[in-house]
Amino acid sequence: MGGRMVTVLDRANGVAIWRQIEQTLAQEIETEIFEEGQQLPTEAELAARFAVNRHTIRRAVGMLSDRGLVRVEQGRGSFVRENVLEYMIGRRTRFTENVRRANRSPGGRML
Repeated sequence: MGGRMVTVLDRANGVAIWRQIEQTLAQEIETEIFEEGQQLPTEAELAARFAVNRHTIRRAVGMLSDRGLVRVEQGRGSFVRENVLEYMIGRRTRFTENVRRANRSPGGRML
């Protein structure tokens, strides 16, 4: 996604701008426009694309992180989360706690 493409947002529909950005980026991740492990454009690039300030971008990316769609690495950028579960092992390891920590729902099925 390069160049000077500007994504127009609907400022009159009652949906917060940051939420529209979050929804747009989530859709691009889900449709694999951004692939697993791929770095998202910088805050400055996203701010230019959506014609908003960087704080609005931070809020949108923060929500993507909360949803488990991206991981934010201090000083490096934001990356589309790989479908990998980091599993901490300790004296009292609990499957459900590890799964919930990754913003996923634990479950199972009998084969």
